Amino acid sequence: MDGRLANTWKLTVNEKKFIETALASNLRIDGRNPLEYRKITIKFGREDGSSEVQLGQTHVMGLVTGQLVQPYQDRQNEGTLSIFTEFSPMADPSFEPGRPGESAVELGRIVDRGLRESRAVDTESLCVLAGKLVWAIRIDLHILDNGGNLVDAANIAALGLSLNV
Repeated sequence: MDGRLANTWKLTVNEKKFIETALASNLRIDGRNPLEYRKITIKFGREDGSSEVQLGQTHVMGLVTGQLVQPYQDRQNEGTLSIFTEFSPMADPSFEPGRPGESAVELGRIVDRGLRESRAVDTESLCVLAGKLVWAIRIDLHILDNGGNLVDAANIAALGLSLNV
């Protein structure tokens, strides 16, 4: 993955030395061992269709909604799946309120591609009446804190929501 979702920092000499020392002593920057993973917590809300994922310091909340619509002409037997991401300005100083930025759009595309290519959501099963009525599923992901592994946390939240429909 390219660096568009990653924060870009200019490191000072002291920060570079800290990183080099951590690597030499088999520690990550956050103090974990090289093979130690971040703690993951997945919660499903009291309401159907809501979830919360915490992966280390990264925090993603999600909501899935659906509505019955007419199918697209070229996909008469398939429903639709749409992923939308929103970054809270409190999640990271580089995120700005307002229209979704490039990072939010890119994250949404990555999650969307992952769900589609893995066939985690069978769009044919969203068909109610061929050519007449299908489900349009919308997954909204709200990034509340970005402490690393953002793509993983967003994918886990979206997958959990898609299984909780």
